[in-house]
Amino acid sequence: MLELENARVIGMGNDRRVYQDPNDPHRCIKVPRYPDKGSRQNEREQRYFEGLVRRGMRDWSYVPAYHGSVATAEGLGLVFDLILDSDGSTSRRLREVHLETPERLSAEVLVSELANLYRYLEKRWLIPSDLNDRNIVVQFSDDQPPRLWLIDGISNPDFIPLATSVAWLARRKIARRYRHFLKKLVKGGQLSPEDYQALEARLWG
Repeated sequence: MLELENARVIGMGNDRRVYQDPNDPHRCIKVPRYPDKGSRQNEREQRYFEGLVRRGMRDWSYVPAYHGSVATAEGLGLVFDLILDSDGSTSRRLREVHLETPERLSAEVLVSELANLYRYLEKRWLIPSDLNDRNIVVQFSDDQPPRLWLIDGISNPDFIPLATSVAWLARRKIARRYRHFLKKLVKGGQLSPEDYQALEARLWG
């Protein structure tokens, strides 16, 4: 059983706590925030990602790679790649980058990466259950342009999750949720109305 008492906490949600893996700093472990209650989000996410692995998922270029589960002192933990900047620091959320260092992410790069992320999700019919600027981080590298990563909120919470196994249903759901997400970015000032219209034409025109 993996002990996390001295591991670094890198994130906290209503349902889960996220640690940097004490045995591998390039990975993270998501565990229940309240171990005695467990985590519905972990259970749902585990089912979804195990399904992706069975489906032959190999391309983890915009979603952190899934490495299975591990027993911890705080309950079942899900192991994923930890997205880091080239200086070794944990990549920051899109919202934080917008508020703290907006000059590091140009509108041109943001629009391009938003388009790339959508196409990635659509091609692999990966369903975002909670798409927002807190679940997307921006990775800064010395030798590459900034990249967006969807690090959380990936699963299908439907009671009868048909879209998980039916490609056209998944893609319709992805498009609907992505449009809603882009509109929220416009409302929050991270995306201009003009860039939103350009993305609409680029992705669905």
